[in-house]
Amino acid sequence: MKAEQFIQDHGLEQARNLRGMLKNMGCPDDIKFTVINGMWHRSSEGFTYDNLCAAIADHDRTDYVSDIRNHIAPTTVVIGDE
Repeated sequence: MKAEQFIQDHGLEQARNLRGMLKNMGCPDDIKFTVINGMWHRSSEGFTYDNLCAAIADHDRTDYVSDIRNHIAPTTVVIGDE
């Protein structure tokens, strides 16, 4: 599991909670983690603390304004006082 997949599956709040726990524990940067049955475990395959921090930062930088749903349709008519 990659850090991005962890965020998709468990949500950004859980990812931030995990990041905080790992930071408080003084986790080395090269230890990898994975999630099994909703609990995180050390693993030889998975994501590192740095991967998790980068995935959270990428999520925070996401440009929601350019989402196609936020654009005004070209057929929109502006009605004003004449």
